[in-house]
Amino acid sequence: MIQSRYGHDSTIITKDLLVAVEIGIKSPDGLIPVIPKYINCENSKWKRKKISFCRILSEYGPYGISNAIKNSKIKMIYDPAYKIMMPYVRQEDIMIYNNPKDAFIENFINSYRYVESLPLFELIKDLDITQIGITGSYSLGMQYEESDMDLVIYGEKNVELIYNKFINNTNIIECKNEFGGVIIEGPCTSWRRGSYKGMAYSWTGVPNEIAYHCDPIKNYNKITIPYKIENLNVYIPKGQIGGLLYPPCVKDSNGRYIISFEFNAGYLLYNGGYINISGLSDEKTIVIGTREFPGKISAVKSKP
Repeated sequence: MIQSRYGHDSTIITKDLLVAVEIGIKSPDGLIPVIPKYINCENSKWKRKKISFCRILSEYGPYGISNAIKNSKIKMIYDPAYKIMMPYVRQEDIMIYNNPKDAFIENFINSYRYVESLPLFELIKDLDITQIGITGSYSLGMQYEESDMDLVIYGEKNVELIYNKFINNTNIIECKNEFGGVIIEGPCTSWRRGSYKGMAYSWTGVPNEIAYHCDPIKNYNKITIPYKIENLNVYIPKGQIGGLLYPPCVKDSNGRYIISFEFNAGYLLYNGGYINISGLSDEKTIVIGTREFPGKISAVKSKP
């Protein structure tokens, strides 16, 4: 029995060969919220030793996750705190549970003996190396030549450092504003996914303790779910580090929490300014990136 959770973006393989990544939100004891990514199949470019896996997650975001859940073997469990059926994996059903930090040490620090000339280490050379992990196909040895290298970056200082590294050193791979149902309209930058010396990298910022940076969801037993669809124009003070941690979570100028379960909204929330948001809300919180209502967030050039 696994005693504790490793946190957001940890990789999991269940006993029935479902590959999933952990979601960094609070949950009941013994249950881990996940996004299903691969299932066992006959032949695929994703292989772990002699076992092939086919990807069932076409895109992140609520619609992509909902489709992946339908195509997986996962059994949804109703959670009264979130008032929704949740994709939980029982800890006793897990065969492999990878801590991103351990996977990084095993696959890069130990394997490459920390060769500083490698492009990856040039990109992360100013960061605290003990607070870096990997997730996705590289963490399981399933990568192929076109795979992104997915980094997990822990702690506020490291997250701000990697954000600036990507902004200043990587090249844009693609520009998009639709993320599995969530519409994100803002500048096209390589703030969290970009190419560096011919290799594609992405990163996700993770708090050292699950959801500690976001008061509305850090205590599982006190979670309240916003229920009303609302369109708001808000002003968000710039530079709130919670915008770069999963889930992005900041306060507007009136003290209302804004939470996104789609990490790609983090750039707008961190940089702040006048923002238009359509999401689920109550008096204290507005949320985007949910399966009930994905929502929209966009930058407004001047005061509405």
